[in-house]
Amino acid sequence: MAEIGFLVVEIIYFIFGILTILKTMKNWKLNKNRMLLTVTVYISSILVRSIIDMGVYASGFDIDITVAGGLDIGMIMGFILFTIQLEFMFYLMDLPKLYTLPVIITTYLMMGRILVDSSIPFIIYAMITGYGSAFFLIKDGRKSRNGLAIGMGLFFLFWGLGSTFQIEILFVSLRLVAMIALFLGTKGFYEKYVFVNVEEEQKIMGTWIAKLVVKE
Repeated sequence: MAEIGFLVVEIIYFIFGILTILKTMKNWKLNKNRMLLTVTVYISSILVRSIIDMGVYASGFDIDITVAGGLDIGMIMGFILFTIQLEFMFYLMDLPKLYTLPVIITTYLMMGRILVDSSIPFIIYAMITGYGSAFFLIKDGRKSRNGLAIGMGLFFLFWGLGSTFQIEILFVSLRLVAMIALFLGTKGFYEKYVFVNVEEEQKIMGTWIAKLVVKE
């Protein structure tokens, strides 16, 4: 019964992922912003994992096939996604000298997982990657009033939380929240409803106060 619930959530997650890709591709065709193309490639990679997960929930296929030592296919996919995530962050920060760092870290951790059957390094890597990327993007997004950056930051935050707890119901649920947050970022939700136009509010407040003065 739980598998059916997970499958439904995964399908909704996948649909929002497709909608996000369609929106970012549409925006990319209009302004040719490479950030939008990067987001599209990243989400496409994420959805590959989603397709596999839907197959797992629908047929009971076990993705956790051991490759070597304590390293299984599910963890390999996780490492690849975190590597892409770090690459994306360094790209936004304009740090080309660090582009090879995520690959080195991932290779080292995967080799360590083969030798030592412990998920702690993976969890720590997920926390650093998820929370670090989220902090940078949300901070930069607020400063530049960029809703897409906010959406990506929230996506990494919730995704990181799900990977940290390693509890399936939380992982599946938080992934859905993450994708919805990113989808809202592509739709301009944060610019319209979250960012406060201070100058406009001051004008409204000034007009309101002036009317009160006149009435008195």
